[in-house]
Amino acid sequence: MDLQEFRDEFIEDLKFRVATDGIDDKEALIDYFKGVLIDAEEIDDLNYIPFEGRGKRQARIQIDGYSYDELDEMLDIFICSDISFFEFNTLTMTNAQKYFDKVQNFVENKEYILENAEESSAGYGFAYDLTHKYKNVRKYRIFLLTDMIMSDRIKGLKSKEIDGIPVEYNIWDISRIYQIENSKTGKEDIVINLLEYSDNGIPCLHANETEDYDAYLCNIPGYLLANLYNIYGSRLLEGNVRSFLQTKGKVNKGIRTTILNNPTLFFAYNNGIAGTASKISTHVVNGNLYIKEITALQIVNGGQTTASLAMALLNDKKDGSEESIKKISVPMKLSVVDPEKAKELIPNISRYANSQNKVSEADLWSNHPFHIRMEEFSRKTIAPAVNGNQYGTHWYYERANGQYKQETYKCTPAEKKKFELSNPSNQLFKKVDLAKYWNIMNLRPDIASAGGQKAFSKFATYVSTQWEKDETIFNKGFFEDIVAMAILFKGADKIVKNQSWYNSYKANIVAYTLSIIIYTVKEKYPNHSISYHDIWQRQSLSNGWKCQITKTSKLIYDFLIDEHREVENVTEWAKREKCWKLAMELDVTLLNDFLDELLTKEEQDLIKKNNKKDQKLTNDINQNVEVYNYGVENWKYLVEWNDSHGVLNMQELQFIKVAIAIEKGKIPSDKQSARIMQVLRHAREEGFPK
Repeated sequence: MDLQEFRDEFIEDLKFRVATDGIDDKEALIDYFKGVLIDAEEIDDLNYIPFEGRGKRQARIQIDGYSYDELDEMLDIFICSDISFFEFNTLTMTNAQKYFDKVQNFVENKEYILENAEESSAGYGFAYDLTHKYKNVRKYRIFLLTDMIMSDRIKGLKSKEIDGIPVEYNIWDISRIYQIENSKTGKEDIVINLLEYSDNGIPCLHANETEDYDAYLCNIPGYLLANLYNIYGSRLLEGNVRSFLQTKGKVNKGIRTTILNNPTLFFAYNNGIAGTASKISTHVVNGNLYIKEITALQIVNGGQTTASLAMALLNDKKDGSEESIKKISVPMKLSVVDPEKAKELIPNISRYANSQNKVSEADLWSNHPFHIRMEEFSRKTIAPAVNGNQYGTHWYYERANGQYKQETYKCTPAEKKKFELSNPSNQLFKKVDLAKYWNIMNLRPDIASAGGQKAFSKFATYVSTQWEKDETIFNKGFFEDIVAMAILFKGADKIVKNQSWYNSYKANIVAYTLSIIIYTVKEKYPNHSISYHDIWQRQSLSNGWKCQITKTSKLIYDFLIDEHREVENVTEWAKREKCWKLAMELDVTLLNDFLDELLTKEEQDLIKKNNKKDQKLTNDINQNVEVYNYGVENWKYLVEWNDSHGVLNMQELQFIKVAIAIEKGKIPSDKQSARIMQVLRHAREEGFPK
């Protein structure tokens, strides 16, 4: 697919979003870019707050969204260009500067906006936070999002300052998205020329080489590492490490003390860092090997070490941190991994590198069996046909970024059309979407409103804990309930958008509306339950649900914008647990048509019981198949291997002999198969190679 074809598909995608989601062109564009930027790990979330106006001396003002990165103390502000549906236009430097000026005018006119804008507007709330909450940010990043192609004459965008705060300008045009979509990693690789930061680069030893990766032992100067982090921020951190630092904090007091008081002992005291890269360039200086360029550096262990050095360099200069850090060297283990194998190998490198520290299994679950099971349900479970169609469809769960597009990458036009009919793009949902729906369903709209990694971490912790206790609750019924929640969210989104009172904060209103309805059912009607199964069967909202959402959403809107709220910015207020606790005190009336659709508690319990029973049966069948497919010869080899290693006890060996008896036509029971696979896992943990 060339760039023109990609843009045509991009425009069709926007039109489809506008038609199916009931949103305008700008919101469709923001929604598309939000997905791309989150998947590319450029941002963690994006709050949509369209605002246009005039500032002092009639200065034109426009912003369309923002995102605050707590880890990097960086505020991202977004603006969309007008969409040119029928022409493939070029973005000139003059046009780009006009858009950047509109955002800069907003920041510079924040006090003017507070004096003149409507207090319930999104622009007012953001201006308030700029004046108070974000006044000490380390950097502004302004993103221009456009369907145009950037002119070749735009060679670079010079950084500026607003009120002493550096501003970085970023243009995301159609060509940049095209390159991302066609990259092996699904994100922009950072290429670091180390000779710009030190005379020779990073001294290293080539330690090992396999067909999967090259290994290097490095001694990276602390000053170089700190500067790299201060330039590139948390983009240098592998996703799970970034998640950990967002939760636990980036500065370790013990590390900071060593930096300031005992810098020459840092190498001895600190465990160092572990990193991965897709490519490096080396050279030899005076007989020593140095890395002079590194591509796609990701720190998979040692995030706090890196961030602590960077923060000390920035914040502790009065205590002599710069001179101290120049005395520091940090040991680094670097694995250079082929991009083709990166998605599988890097999460495992991260997992084992962090097995002895506080990064939890919940943070390291990109290949967790939960994901695999949800993916299997999404491919096999056919949703009921609707709108007179004679075929059902799938709700496509994207376990890994880019899976959906990859499905049609080498398809003919006819094959692609067939796939998209069976898997409509408006029925695609990702891990962050799943987490959002689950948080709303489980009465945490505040966490759902926080979005991104915060919402996902809460969900991941729940799944990891519950999976160990009883993984059968994550069954086909669970999958269908999540889809039902997606249908509720999308339906409520359209309803709120079309209300006469609606102004902004749609995502927050929808999350709180659905959670408060679910909460009210539990509190006022404890012997009843919402029928997610009914929503799954309908694949749409009933009239009872539509009327209930219409009524309740106005109550929630008035609550969120109440002038007595504790936080001025409504978007940020909705992320507070205090906000949700106060919302739970609202007197919500449930309509009769809605109440008529509730299940009794007994009916709901029976559905859950049957779903768990079905999942257990599926698990038993799968384990029987695994034992059989593993092959008698491999089971025999395990016995031979154990003779020389002595890992398995007599009871475990008896189970393996049951597996070997398959060759005589004796089939293991379900319980025996489960135990046999458990023994195999034990043997593998002890070094069994097959």
